[in-house]
Amino acid sequence: MNLKLNKNIDLTKVKADLKNKLSKGCYKTPKSFEVTLIYKIIHEFSNYEDHMWGLYSYEKDYFQKEMSSLLASISNLDQALAWDCLDVLERYKNVYKGRHKLEKKYLKVS
Repeated sequence: MNLKLNKNIDLTKVKADLKNKLSKGCYKTPKSFEVTLIYKIIHEFSNYEDHMWGLYSYEKDYFQKEMSSLLASISNLDQALAWDCLDVLERYKNVYKGRHKLEKKYLKVS
């Protein structure tokens, strides 16, 4: 698996669409515009959703490598997003950790 952005993503259009939706109240989020933009790119303009359920079954290092690579691609679109991409990576690491903690607690692994 390789997480990657869709080809020909137009960041200007994505930002304009997000601003429009935020102004209409489509997103009820306390997150910054930049973090919301990163999540929008991940979920709507990459292959993350095609792989997200299986992604969490991989080892931690592989998971982090895939997410880091995807977020690096996003920060390459706009370098101003680099710090926010690091924050988003930390959130995904916590989600990974939480899922594995629940798995150990509730699922019997043979």
